[in-house]
Amino acid sequence: MRVLHATPYFAPAFTYGGPPRSILGLCQSLQRAGSEVSVITTAANGDEDLPREVTAREVYDGVPVCYVPRGFPRRAFRAPDLAERLADRLRVVDLVHIHGCWNAFGWATAQACRRAGVRFVLSPRGMLYPWSFANGRVRKWVSYQLAERRSLREAAFVHVTSHDEANAVAALNVARPIVTIPNGIIDEATPVRDRAGEFRDRFGIPRSAFVVLFLGRLHPKKGVSLLIEAFRRAAAAHADVRLVLVGGGNPRYVQTLQDAAADLVRERRVSFVGHLNGDDRVLALASADAFALTSYSENFGLAVGEAMAAALPVVVTRGCPWPSIDEWRAGWWVEPTVEGVADALEGLFAKRAEARAMGERGRREVLHAFDWTRIGQSMAEAYETVLSN
Repeated sequence: MRVLHATPYFAPAFTYGGPPRSILGLCQSLQRAGSEVSVITTAANGDEDLPREVTAREVYDGVPVCYVPRGFPRRAFRAPDLAERLADRLRVVDLVHIHGCWNAFGWATAQACRRAGVRFVLSPRGMLYPWSFANGRVRKWVSYQLAERRSLREAAFVHVTSHDEANAVAALNVARPIVTIPNGIIDEATPVRDRAGEFRDRFGIPRSAFVVLFLGRLHPKKGVSLLIEAFRRAAAAHADVRLVLVGGGNPRYVQTLQDAAADLVRERRVSFVGHLNGDDRVLALASADAFALTSYSENFGLAVGEAMAAALPVVVTRGCPWPSIDEWRAGWWVEPTVEGVADALEGLFAKRAEARAMGERGRREVLHAFDWTRIGQSMAEAYETVLSN
């Protein structure tokens, strides 16, 4: 089975958060399941492009990749050479898997599939929640009417990563069968745990401090300002706690967060360390004592699973589809309010032995529930069902 994955950005463009990592993991798991997998994408990496030494290669971490240059408008991921690059590939693949919505790259790929008579499936990657529709409402409404709705209607199936996302897509009443297959999770932090002190030393974080980690884009959807205020309240009676914010974002928005936390930054209780990749990102997980994600909307929340795999107790808001946190007793799954998050953080700070036990329970459960090998097999079976009909 030959499957082409089409995504507007791909590894190592990790500035886009979880999707580039989860799509890479999916491709690798499909390879292990026996599928012949390749990727077509753009060279996008935020405001910049990936370096030439990356895009000139034809393989990334074992996965064949074609990086296509972006054209104007860059933020829409338009790629003038895409049609030409797709033409040859569509003649030799059985199926195309399109990732993401609201971008010219995905729309052009769907159009090329129609013309070539190649079936495609679509993964919205969290972009069909009401929060997403509300962001740029007029532009999204026009795009939905002109392109997105047709792609959803014509997809062989729509792939979602949680039951919560399935409900959001179903509410649109346009999608074909909706197939729920989560992202996989691996433990990258444990092997580098003995180097955690290096990370703390580099960013001036005391080795004795209790560190709460945020890992993700600094974006209004992520509720970072809520987290800062909740931390301020919970940390008042605990002098040895720190909040470390790992991630980049729009510079003007990041500045508003830094201004809001200016007193905590001066006191070295909050640290903005910027976007981290590779080993540095893994070391951030290894160096933390707990994790917090206070998003208003997530289709999966890959960083939550990665944090649990690193044996961190978690504080996660109900905008993230992680009810298993309560079931596994791996942390707190709370309403996205300052009071709710502050109470959960206070629970971590006051009962640290129990917090460690939560982390260990979460690690055991998440690595079992989100095994990439099993997930790759499930996706391959979903593809085979499409091709057999």
